[in-house]
Amino acid sequence: MEQFHVIGAGGIGLAIATSLYKAGKQVLLIENNPEKIAFCKAHGAIVDKQSFPINIESFENWAPCPNVVNILCVKCYNNDEILKKTNDQSLLFPIQNGFDELLTSRPLIGEGIASFISECRPQKTIAAITRSGKLHLGPIQPWTKMPLLFELKSALRQGGIDSHLVAWSLPYKNTKLMYNAAISPLTSAGGFENSELLKPGKLRTLFFQLLLENHAILKASNQPMGTIGPFHPDKVAWLLTHKWLGESMAPFFRPSLKKTYCSMFHDVMGGVTEIENYNGYLSRLAKASKLPSPLNDLALKVITQMASERSTGNAHWLNAILDAF
Repeated sequence: MEQFHVIGAGGIGLAIATSLYKAGKQVLLIENNPEKIAFCKAHGAIVDKQSFPINIESFENWAPCPNVVNILCVKCYNNDEILKKTNDQSLLFPIQNGFDELLTSRPLIGEGIASFISECRPQKTIAAITRSGKLHLGPIQPWTKMPLLFELKSALRQGGIDSHLVAWSLPYKNTKLMYNAAISPLTSAGGFENSELLKPGKLRTLFFQLLLENHAILKASNQPMGTIGPFHPDKVAWLLTHKWLGESMAPFFRPSLKKTYCSMFHDVMGGVTEIENYNGYLSRLAKASKLPSPLNDLALKVITQMASERSTGNAHWLNAILDAF
């Protein structure tokens, strides 16, 4: 594992690429935005104000190579065009939040689940880690391909990413989904930073209810969950069902979300989002378990409508959710 193609020069892609570069690996960034490509060629890949001379290539001209690990740091809606260029012999390792059925047919090395936030400036290969956290690396099937994943974890850790090898990626991916599918639609609809969700009021109550609905769906579907952050999701759900406990703890978590934004916040203005891979996936799980999912169904409807109109988040869209609640 000496050569890596990091597909997607966004916040996570830049953090991963520069980490591997610092670990002495051969890294090539793959990007489809011509302005980002030009900026990277002129100024390098910049993370936390440190620049690295990483090579970059347009996705149009990119072709996967044998024995090169392809790390997918793109949104789920980009997977289709990537998979069309690869085959079952391609070494693929996605670091994504949503659930994409297209990837289930491929023999992935494993996948990564990031609890840190890396935000990228528009049209530039400049990123900043705005919230610290871990990167969990695990196989798709428990305890498979562990030597490869151990090697990848060691390289990323050497390059400064707080990486942890786990026996199975799915529990951590489910937990990340539980949080993302509550944070992303609400902050995107309102057009504000993540910390606003923990202010006292109706919005915080709705946020807690959406977290509880997500947890109930995953539990009813017998989906395993791992610990990301200080508490296991079962403990989080218990705290939220005891209203005074959840409300009393909210002020302690709010500072860590200050000046952080979900990626869907910007995607709605581009007309395409991962809402089907977040709340849509949970709604389908709920239907399979014959469980109601009113909040996920509503979030899916509102964000889909916003994307169709390429709208920014505002009070109108947020009230469309709050008033129904």
